[in-house]
Amino acid sequence: MHSRSSRSKQESEPENSHDWCAELAEESSIHGNPYVTRRDLHWTERLFWFSMVLISAYYAINSCIAQWDRFRKHPIVYEYEYLFALRNFTFLGLTLCTNYETDETVNKLIKHTWGVDPTANETSAYYGNFLRVLNRLKYNNLETLRPFKNDSTLDNLPYVEMLLKLQENVMPPPHPVVLAPIMTEVGLCQTSSQLTRFANPYGKLQKLNVTPVRMCGFFNDCQLMHKPFNSILTHVFLYLHDVNEMMLPHDRRTVTFDAKVKSSYVLKLLVNSISADAEVRNLPVAYRKCRYTDENNLKYYHPYHPSFCRLECRINWALSLCKCKPYFYVAAPNAPVCNITGMLCLARTKWLEKPCQCFPLCRENTYSIIEEYEQSGGDQNYVGEQFERTIIIKMDLPKMGMKRRVVFSTDQLIMSFGGAIGLFLGASFMTIYGLVYLFLQFLAFKCKCCLRKDNKAVN
Repeated sequence: MHSRSSRSKQESEPENSHDWCAELAEESSIHGNPYVTRRDLHWTERLFWFSMVLISAYYAINSCIAQWDRFRKHPIVYEYEYLFALRNFTFLGLTLCTNYETDETVNKLIKHTWGVDPTANETSAYYGNFLRVLNRLKYNNLETLRPFKNDSTLDNLPYVEMLLKLQENVMPPPHPVVLAPIMTEVGLCQTSSQLTRFANPYGKLQKLNVTPVRMCGFFNDCQLMHKPFNSILTHVFLYLHDVNEMMLPHDRRTVTFDAKVKSSYVLKLLVNSISADAEVRNLPVAYRKCRYTDENNLKYYHPYHPSFCRLECRINWALSLCKCKPYFYVAAPNAPVCNITGMLCLARTKWLEKPCQCFPLCRENTYSIIEEYEQSGGDQNYVGEQFERTIIIKMDLPKMGMKRRVVFSTDQLIMSFGGAIGLFLGASFMTIYGLVYLFLQFLAFKCKCCLRKDNKAVN
């Protein structure tokens, strides 16, 4: 009996006598930690060293948090790079928009849609007003449909097909191919953008024939001459943008120009280039705050472009607010198209004020007008019978450009963590590994002790 009790006492003695604090001090290289556990020191000395370890840990953690915050918010800087004769650029994209219609096309469409004789029916003026409002409808003036909100005969109409018939006189000819029809947020337009697939007004998500992409070098003549709408006198709005982007009104990547009715113009634009180092791609998107075209996160569009992002954002907000999308968004073909009531719902809920978090491209070109020459016979008193409106666009290439450069990468973040921990605590990542190992050993030891106690209780 005595031998059994002495054996159990010997077995339990290592469990109770093991000094984990001493082992922690022995395994750790943290400054001052061994003095905290030394029994031969006065308690005030041990308290002093404990306070020093806590203060050092506080400043080390604060420094690591500051470096992490810098990595998240400011990992990139912009610097100038020399570009003259070193790079070629794509020629910019052109989108022309007008609201041209004739009484003949309006009357023809009234008869075809509602079966009303425009010359013998009083309701023809009402339908004519609706068609003219439809031809001028934009993403930001949907409230102009308010006079027609109680008319169910205007619901579920093929609005895009009606626009094509209204503007048939200004649609681009099939040959030679310069511009292609496209649905935009400001209505039916014509464009040289290479992204016509996602705004095809003919009801299919397929690319339309359009002028191929042109490359411009420093020793090339980078200009375009266009005679819009075969000299039809109509008000023209000109949108200039990247040829691989969609036109977006009221956006910094799109230059908007009012080309009036009877004026010819020579526009000179300067390219503003932003490029990126190869290391930029290694940063998380949320920290570098830009995307590459192959980093697509969109549902209805691909590859990634900021214009696509905003269009999809508008579609999603429209579907969430009013359960439908405006007819001028061709993407999301399975989503219901708004009738008059739905579009008035969007205007009432102020869907344009909803935020869209769209990052720019890491490599992009933007444009700005630096010179403008106008030749006109006068919009009101035009007398030049042989005058033919012409728009000439010249693109100036930059000698200097902006470049995104990484100044705080992931490996630099790790090194800054190690430097802060080493400076204030004298520790390293191997020290942290040793502490983790010791903690796991402590847990395993405690679990083993608990199992032994349970077995003793059962016996």
